[in-house]
Amino acid sequence: MGMMSLHINKRKAYVNYMLSQQQWSGLTKEEIERWLSNFKDLPPGKLLLVYKLLTNLLYFSEKDVLEVLKEGVYNCLCYKSVLEQQKNTGFGLSQQALSNIYRQELRRTCFIPLLDKAAPHESGNSISRLLVQQGIVQPTNSKFAYQLPEAFSAGEYARLVIVDDCVGSGNQFRSFWEGTRVKVEAKEFTLAEISDIYNIEVNYLVLFGYDNSIARLREEFKNIKIHCVRLLSDEHRVFSDKSYIWKNEEERNEAKKLFEDLIKETGITLYGYKKMDFAFIMHQTIPNWSLPIFWRETSDWKLLMRRKDSNG
Repeated sequence: MGMMSLHINKRKAYVNYMLSQQQWSGLTKEEIERWLSNFKDLPPGKLLLVYKLLTNLLYFSEKDVLEVLKEGVYNCLCYKSVLEQQKNTGFGLSQQALSNIYRQELRRTCFIPLLDKAAPHESGNSISRLLVQQGIVQPTNSKFAYQLPEAFSAGEYARLVIVDDCVGSGNQFRSFWEGTRVKVEAKEFTLAEISDIYNIEVNYLVLFGYDNSIARLREEFKNIKIHCVRLLSDEHRVFSDKSYIWKNEEERNEAKKLFEDLIKETGITLYGYKKMDFAFIMHQTIPNWSLPIFWRETSDWKLLMRRKDSNG
């Protein structure tokens, strides 16, 4: 067996391992094979480039997503309050005392999902469901934007948290924050206005995000506390000159040309939304800022995972 075939077989074994261990919890072997059929006539050297891309998927399983969500709630949202009380007691708080602090903090917090007008059943909605299903927050603390005036007027909440799964460009957050209106009697208010009226601290909690876009959001919205639990960088972009996937610039350019040539006649673009090029999947969710070769489908191209519309 030649060295090229040996490298390919090692990567095939890796794929099988990830599937068997449910690390790629939203994919099946059949779906992997269907996508690989796009490359069935390639010589070994070219096929290795395909397997390099596949085995470097940034794939977060259902278990991973839950762990990141818990980290976001407990370590990001509650960090400051917990740290202050730890300092006041000389870091001698028991686990029970810490749990009580978390419960007290979350009792004063109202969570709403970031909803995409193009797909209101997706995006932050899945995170809101997880928060309640996993017992992280009480059902009464999970609302929709239109319920905020009544919730805030009752005086039960001091903090609003907009929850979301992932950020690519940040445009979805901008649209939601600036475009959402809530009614009080016959008058409409923006989320910023209704939060100011009731002196509510606003937070945006997103699980995964492109670091450059998160930095821009923090610069634009200085009055909002923006928490991103897992940051993606240019090193995670497939064709960036900082990409960790390829051994050198020559190999990266060879891979780019390979995929460009393969999709030339399909109508599929090489780059995703806003010219982004991640290979990112979050348990059964693939954003359109991941490479379209994973989620677009034509008569000449088989997809890896069907996408739920969202601009991130």
